[in-house]
Amino acid sequence: MQEIKLRDQVVESYLTGERSTGQPMTDIEFICLQFRKIGELIMLSALCAHKTEYQKIHSRIEKEWEASKIRKTMERIHPDFYPVPFDRVVNLNTAAAKDQRVTNSFLSKDECISIIGQCGGILHAFNPYNDDKVFKNIESVKGNFQEWKSKIRRLLKTHEIKLFGTSTQLWVYMAHGDKAEVLVEERVPL
Repeated sequence: MQEIKLRDQVVESYLTGERSTGQPMTDIEFICLQFRKIGELIMLSALCAHKTEYQKIHSRIEKEWEASKIRKTMERIHPDFYPVPFDRVVNLNTAAAKDQRVTNSFLSKDECISIIGQCGGILHAFNPYNDDKVFKNIESVKGNFQEWKSKIRRLLKTHEIKLFGTSTQLWVYMAHGDKAEVLVEERVPL
């Protein structure tokens, strides 16, 4: 999760213009690389706590570039691999805290797969005889950057990950405490 957080910060610095490669096209490609890596890390996060299983699946998908095939492999091995966002809601009268699943405005599994695929398309060399289609696709992808960033942040702000091969869940807080550090707690299911 820390790697995702660092890549998110890099994306933010490029989107605000604080950083640049010096060329608009390479800025877009660089941002796409970060989004693709974030998507892949989200998909693999439920396996990370199990080194042996992670190594098995990673060897199967490390050469796979098509996001839908990566998803099928993940779902076959671990159907509940995708993070589930939640909010901690505090009752102001009783101060009792209740955890509640988030139901909208977060990056869905389908959207994550789509981002990986769209960004992969930008990162590959273009057909020089199809400039119009290429530039329309680039503008379309670029136009999604802010929404993707927001939805990823909403998904990961506070979320649970169901670990492979166990009923154990990890609850992840992406900005915990004064230093806004990543905190991971082992918990019982919601």
